[in-house]
This record gives sequence, structure tokens and C-alpha cells, in this order.
Amino acid sequence: MFDVNEPMSGLTIKTVAERTGVSVHALRAWERRYGVPQPRREQGNRYRLYDEADIADVLWMKQHIEAGMLPAQASLLLRQHRVSRTTALAAHDQPLLETQAALESALLSSDERAVRDLLDQAFATFPIEQVALQVIQPTMVGIGDRWMRNQVTVWQEHFATNIVKQKLLAVLHSQPVPSLSVPCLVSTCAPAEEHELGLLIFSLFARRRGWRVVYLGQGTPLASVADLAHATTPAVVAVSVGTVMGLAGLIDWLVPSRRPKATLIFGGRLVNLVPSLREHLPGAFLGEDALTAVNALGAVDQPKQVRSPSPRGWSALHALQVHRLQVTGETVARFLERMPSQAPRTWGEGDLSFATLFLIDALACAYAFDAPELMDVQRTWLNTILLSRDVAPPLIRMHREIFARVLTRAIGKEDAEQFKRLLARMEERS
Repeated sequence: MFDVNEPMSGLTIKTVAERTGVSVHALRAWERRYGVPQPRREQGNRYRLYDEADIADVLWMKQHIEAGMLPAQASLLLRQHRVSRTTALAAHDQPLLETQAALESALLSSDERAVRDLLDQAFATFPIEQVALQVIQPTMVGIGDRWMRNQVTVWQEHFATNIVKQKLLAVLHSQPVPSLSVPCLVSTCAPAEEHELGLLIFSLFARRRGWRVVYLGQGTPLASVADLAHATTPAVVAVSVGTVMGLAGLIDWLVPSRRPKATLIFGGRLVNLVPSLREHLPGAFLGEDALTAVNALGAVDQPKQVRSPSPRGWSALHALQVHRLQVTGETVARFLERMPSQAPRTWGEGDLSFATLFLIDALACAYAFDAPELMDVQRTWLNTILLSRDVAPPLIRMHREIFARVLTRAIGKEDAEQFKRLLARMEERS
């Protein structure tokens, strides 16, 4: 079985055999006769040590041999493939930039045929990893940022996300499926997390590295993740966290008995934006991009001990969750009552509710995970959205003042006191 205690310096031949389905005997024969794979031996270590590039080479050899090619021919073709790929990558930057710009234009124009043609051509021309990281990812980040600045509509963002998701899923399912003996990677979004493209890219890369990927995507409750972990005994459970709403759904995992009995890893845009979060998440952080994270999977640490809130803190967090909708509704109602009649009505009730829910979740997460920097991210996010929708700074401050008063009345002064410092942090930096 896959051992998460592999030395940080590399993987053993047993792990490579389990990950690829190629026997230890065959791996040694391929190395001796064809130079594939190419393990190293560190000074004072008699074991062969492998990395993720070796895994990819073995899988490449296996696929071509199973298609009817002789091992000697496959190894020769692999060496030629390496040389041509290295040469090609150096010349691909400009075409990739042009493809990325064309894709963004087609997505924002809702030109589905052009989008599909561009993606098909990109995946046929460039390595999958480059298309994902240099075409799709910057395009979708750019569209998300433009939505935040009120330059792109919700329907445009949803159209773009859904059509790209369909293509990535198709590419994922086109990859060879490993046997049940291969280590399992469960990929899931945090329970309320709606952003899954980064997780999908990570899962695609992991499948291409020989992992048996169980992709869950959005909307899986924590209890179901724990049930699956018990049923499949995965080597790793990967969780994507892009927003405070997603992170708030993971607070329960600060209690060790509620976590799955598996190694946990976390990633996503929010974990990249707030590095201090990595210290308090109940698992490992492997890197800021999907490729770096996948390459580190073989040496991921065992579950770690993390800080948990005090009993007083759990009480405050529980009160905040119980009264979440009440606080949101009352804050919106009081704000609309006080909004000057001459103020532009570009900030509707739905926007108000959304912003208030995010503020509540930011408070809960900053407190639970001891990451006050989350309030800075929340403030920047709110101000960017609201100012771009003609909401003046005095109205933004009024919203926070009303929220603070409503919160104190709803959950009580003692519980509200736990969050006072975090709310003040937003005001100090406004």
C-alpha cells in the first residue's frame, strides 16, 4: 500500500510499481535495458529513489507497450518525445498567449463553437499541463476579476465556467483509469465552495501521474467525505478552498474526531492569498499551483496537530452560525431603511445579502483558524465590488456599523466581543 511516510527525497520502487501497475521486476528490467525510468541513489542510501517524472515516463512506456509497441521502440520514442517536447516548449509562449486571449474573447462573446474549437486545438497542440496553467487558468482568473469590477455579468462568468469545466472533465475521463490497487486520491471542494476549476486541473494532473482519482467536485458534505474515506481508505483527500464561504464549511474539521481517517491536503485561491492559513488548516499545503502540488503528493506528511478554538470560542462560533441568516436579514433591512433616497440603487438587496453573508463567514474563519489577515482580504473584496457598483465609501462604512450592532443584539454582547477585534481591523485599514 502507498506509504505517505516516503522519504522527502524520493519515492521507492515499490511505490512506483503500485502507482503505475508495472511490477518491480519489470521496472528493474526496463531501467537496465532501456534507461527508463532513471532513479537516483543519494549518498549513503542503497535504495533507488524516483520522482513524479519517473512515474510519468513509466506510464508513457506502459501505454505504448499495451498498444502493441515493443519496449525498445517505446523507449526510443520516449527519448525522441522528450527532445521534441523540450524544443517545442521554448517556442510556445507566444502561441499560448494568443490562444489565451482568443479564448477569453470567445468566452465573453458566448461563442460556444469558437470556444470548443480553441480548446480542442490547444489540447491537440500543446501539453495538457501548459493548456491548463497558461491558457485556461489565467483566462478564468481574468474573467473572475472582471466580474468583481463589474465589467462582466454573472451569466457571462457562469457560461465561461461551465463550458471550460465540461472540457476539463472530458480530458480527465479520457485518461487511462488505474487499477483498484493504485493509491486513491479523493478530490473535493469544501462543502459550500462553488469554485472547482482549480481542483479539476489538479485532479487531471494527478490522474496523469498515475493516481486513482475519485473526483467529487462541489457540494459534498464533510460527513460524506469522511464516509468515503472510510470506505475506500484513500491515501490522500484533497480539498479546494477558494472563498470564505468554502472555508467556513471546514471549521468542524478543527475537531480531530470529525476529520476523515486519511491524509488531508488543502489548496485554492484563498489559501494562496492568506499564507497564515496554512499553519492552522488540519492538513498539508503542497504548493500554490496544481503542478507543484501534484509533484509533491508522493511525499505528503501525515495529518498534523492543529490549534482548535477554546470552549468560549466554540460558543461564539456556534452563536454566529445559528444566527447567520437572522443577522443577514436584519442588516439588509436596516441598511435599506437608512440608505439616502438620492443614493444610486445599483446595490440591490441580493448584493447586500451576499456581502453580509461573506462578512459573517470571514469573521468565523478568521477567528476559528486564527488568521486575522482574512479580514484584509474580505475588506479588499467588498470594497472592490461595491465601489465598482457606485456604492460610496460612507455607505460601505454604514453597512459595517449596522452589521456590528445587529450582530451584538442577535448573539449577545459576550459572544460578539470575541469578534470585535476582527471587525475593528477592517475599519482601521479602510
